[in-house]
Amino acid sequence: MKPAFSVIALPAAQLRPWWLWPNLLSLDAPVVALVWQAAFARILAVELGWTQRGLLAVCVWLAYCGDRLLDARRLPAGPVDSARHAFARDHARPFAAAWSVGLALAAAMALQMSAREMLAGAGLLAAVGVYFLLHHLQFSRERAGRWKEPMAGLVFAVGALFFVALNLQITVPFVLAALAWGGLCAMNCMVIAGWDRERDAAMAQPSMARRWAGMERALPMMALGWVGLALGAAALDARWLPLALALAASALALLELARRPELFSAEARRVWADAVLLTPLLVFL
Repeated sequence: MKPAFSVIALPAAQLRPWWLWPNLLSLDAPVVALVWQAAFARILAVELGWTQRGLLAVCVWLAYCGDRLLDARRLPAGPVDSARHAFARDHARPFAAAWSVGLALAAAMALQMSAREMLAGAGLLAAVGVYFLLHHLQFSRERAGRWKEPMAGLVFAVGALFFVALNLQITVPFVLAALAWGGLCAMNCMVIAGWDRERDAAMAQPSMARRWAGMERALPMMALGWVGLALGAAALDARWLPLALALAASALALLELARRPELFSAEARRVWADAVLLTPLLVFL
């Protein structure tokens, strides 16, 4: 007699929930960068073309995908307690091919930039290159890793505001808002690193969280500081109030996620940590 029901093993890809795919494909970070670029541009009435927006999205994707591929090279064979790293390791060739196409696309778009934008972009590219060297060369990655999250947040924040800053006269309110945005990005990375402390240790990944045992206790004061900077910008120029409210909402949501990690699974927490940075969509719609 055959059993009435048979258990069919499904491929791992079919078992992954739909909301995890943007993270697995490194698409969540470009979306966040585009949203905040648009928010700053709208407040400052800066006109950005599709080439500038597209170049930001592609470059952020190249950075995140490249970083993940380099991390995945160090992973051992077999199960890994990180869906995004395991996915990058198991699909390294398609990712590498897509990365090459993305690099060519970014180069083509960069050639359409003005000489001033290209020169400034070369400086930003050099900073990103230094970040990659520090965090992936064997002799420097352990020492640089203790500052990995603030460095990653700062580079991401600067990249998101790159084209906006090039097209305006820098003012004190803009500087305050930009610092608050950079702090929020660093806080996002630190919250995730806190969750991944044991996972990073198992994968020999250096991080600030592994060096700073009480890091989570400092997050409320950090959030208060970033919100204070944003509100300071709004006090000097009322145009910044919507962005200050969006930033405050994101900071409070990150704090709640850090305070109650049991609300979501390990992978869902990371997705939510990026999703709560999309608050400008609620404020500016």
